[in-house]
Amino acid sequence: MKLKRGIAFFLAASALVSLSACSSGTTTESASTAASSDESSIDDDIRNPVDVSDLSLGGLSEAENIEPAELTYLGSYNITTAGDVKPAYKYFNENYDCTIKCTVVGSDAISARLTTAIASGESPDLIDYTENVFPLMMSKSMLTPLEDYMDLSAPQWAGLESYINKYKWGGHNYYYPWSYNVSPIFLMYNRGLFSELHIDDPKDLYDSGDWDWNSFKRCIQDFMDSDPDGKRQGLYGYTATALFDSTGVPLIEIGEDGMLKSNLVNPNIERAANFLQDLKREGLALYPEGNYMNVDEGPLVEGLSAFQAMGEWKFAGYAQRMEEDPSLDFFLVPFPRDPQADEYYISMSTFGYMVPANAQHVEQAAVFINCCRLSKTDEALIETTKDSIMKDKHYNEEQYDFILGFQQIENYHPVVDEPYGMDDTTADLIRQMIDNVVFQSGDETLNGKSWTQMREENSAVIDAQVAYYNDLITNKNGVAPSDDASEA
Repeated sequence: MKLKRGIAFFLAASALVSLSACSSGTTTESASTAASSDESSIDDDIRNPVDVSDLSLGGLSEAENIEPAELTYLGSYNITTAGDVKPAYKYFNENYDCTIKCTVVGSDAISARLTTAIASGESPDLIDYTENVFPLMMSKSMLTPLEDYMDLSAPQWAGLESYINKYKWGGHNYYYPWSYNVSPIFLMYNRGLFSELHIDDPKDLYDSGDWDWNSFKRCIQDFMDSDPDGKRQGLYGYTATALFDSTGVPLIEIGEDGMLKSNLVNPNIERAANFLQDLKREGLALYPEGNYMNVDEGPLVEGLSAFQAMGEWKFAGYAQRMEEDPSLDFFLVPFPRDPQADEYYISMSTFGYMVPANAQHVEQAAVFINCCRLSKTDEALIETTKDSIMKDKHYNEEQYDFILGFQQIENYHPVVDEPYGMDDTTADLIRQMIDNVVFQSGDETLNGKSWTQMREENSAVIDAQVAYYNDLITNKNGVAPSDDASEA
């Protein structure tokens, strides 16, 4: 199996790269999955000027005496120009006389590049959180613990301690996510076409509390039935764990004790898998041949597909089309509710930056992470960030407000699911199984098999990896015995 572990996040980040101008302090390196950023030549301060000169952020008292420095970042996008981070970076730059030099690579390349950098004594100061951080990277002593530099009692971290502590390793906190999103995968659709075809608007169904598996499937069927030539299709894109998690049960759970738990045999997971397999069997979901995920906007724009499942980043392309042509109307909704669940459960993703082992500017990096978190909590910085995002991603008020609402995690029943954090082979196996439920897996050995068959054939391998990492978690040091032990 050759799928890249970080492909979902990388595509999100590569979109940010394409939308953001690369500064003279940015190096872009090609990787097998990396998109070219040669086209990013627009002066970003002309296209998206950001002014933070009047801001004074609280919650940063510990940062008053930090030394000026040039930090180095290794990750998937230019964090000095991306619309959602640029205001925080400018504040960090102007108030602490610090800069960040970015090296942009595909997210699947970060771990390998970091290993080389640490060994050569050239650790970057910041890296992206990617799917293989917990527990794989944490087990290899590749990160710097940050509890001595971060204050969880500061207002910007209020209510987040339980999420931050889910990723504790060996008694230390290495990861302080500054961004929290329920519904990391949305269902995008051509709202204008739905209206023309007299199909229920999924956003209206969501608002009225009627957006569930059944109404989702009905919308797909109505869309396909509206085409007498049979050219329309239903769902395409990338479903990941979104529908599984709507049952309230994650595939791989991080328990309150910090231990991993596999729920692949849970009957709710089985029920969700059966629903997705029904979509495939009934011709309501289409795997785009030759692509693991189809990021093409054509099927929605041309009225050939009902829904595209993809991360929020993808909607920026549809928003730009609407800005250029006001007659167009696209929108997005989260994955539907499980009609048998007691609540509306939605997948939650986190994102942030970590400080590698042997980094030279740990204190400054921690201040930058705090600045990023304050872009979600400080009212003045929120408004500046909103303006930056709307210009960068072409969102209108309705789109921005709806998407932003899913970052208010206290209003939802979020499900934290970490199925891809173990060794590469296990992560790719789980990804292929999920993919093959609703579409057609890239692994021919799985095609045509039911979830039950795939689970029974592969549970022993997955359970062994869960047990391996649980042994490490209970180890007082939380350190893997060797770099390749997790491949055992």
